[in-house]
Amino acid sequence: MSNRTNQTRPSTRKNPGKLIAIILLLLVVFGATGVFSFNYFIGQMLEPVGDGDLVYVQIEEGAVISDVAEQLAENNLIRDAFAFEMLAKKESTANQIQSGYYAFSPAESAQQILDRLVTGDVADATVTIPEGRNILEFAEILEEKNVCDAEAFIEETKKVAEYQKNYPILSSIPLTEKDGVSRTLEGYLFPDTYSFSPGVEPSEVVTAMLDRFVEVYDQDHSKRTKEMGKTVDELVIMASIVELETKLVEDKANAASVFYNRIAADMPLQSDITVDYARGEKTAVLTTEETKFPSPYNTYINTGLPFGPICSFGETSLDAALYPAESKYLYFVADMNSGKIYFNETYEEHLEDVEKYMGN
Repeated sequence: MSNRTNQTRPSTRKNPGKLIAIILLLLVVFGATGVFSFNYFIGQMLEPVGDGDLVYVQIEEGAVISDVAEQLAENNLIRDAFAFEMLAKKESTANQIQSGYYAFSPAESAQQILDRLVTGDVADATVTIPEGRNILEFAEILEEKNVCDAEAFIEETKKVAEYQKNYPILSSIPLTEKDGVSRTLEGYLFPDTYSFSPGVEPSEVVTAMLDRFVEVYDQDHSKRTKEMGKTVDELVIMASIVELETKLVEDKANAASVFYNRIAADMPLQSDITVDYARGEKTAVLTTEETKFPSPYNTYINTGLPFGPICSFGETSLDAALYPAESKYLYFVADMNSGKIYFNETYEEHLEDVEKYMGN
């Protein structure tokens, strides 16, 4: 089902308001005998417009009933503004309309729409952020669901120092640039299903996601982080890499062990997905030239972890980063069809699996 905000559809309807005025004049001429016909006509004007997609309408604070009625008519949600206004005045609810962001269906009658406006039955935007998405992808989803503006959300995630004041868990994120690149809240906005009122401030969205992250990264996780002698930021970065490098849960702990083993051996991680993040586009297989892309996120040309996380991860990836398998693996390759990962200790074994599962 598609969502449209305040879209005015081309209307071929005549102006029933003028027609009603003519009928009123005729009533004066013909008297009470026309009352029944007039009431019937008004009743018809209050019937649903018809079927169609949801239409999102913003009712401003202080809007008078005539403005609201006209807005609904322009969005083809009611048959006639004058009839809707008369209904509201008849029920003494004209001054009880509540502002907010509403989702109306053309299949609703004028009475149903009026009742919802009076009770303040505003729309909540339920939005699901899948695991493995980055901030740019978050922003697209949020804007598509009418939660907030994508660009404004991205700008809000850059306010790391501001959020560090209220969230101590963010304290290990460096505030200094590296090679001209600054950190954001990437990796710390937990992927989940959220419910927001459409058009909320980006800060409200960021706060909700950070609150959820704090719930997930609980005291046990913090204790384990200290036991490992690492920072929260290091674990978040590792978990984000594991998230995108693995498809199956059973491969995550081994994948984490590969990256930890390579770091211990002072070998570059050579993770393609870190280069994808740096380049801003996803590639099935990188070319040699692409692996040379200059960025502090490129783990082909830099040893150790990349400058920051590359996505928001799920709990299973975080668990793998905190509790990696004990192994001597230094290499792995994924079956392009199943996503199953095959691990090796030597480069020769690795090449055999590359040929077997990836061909040329």
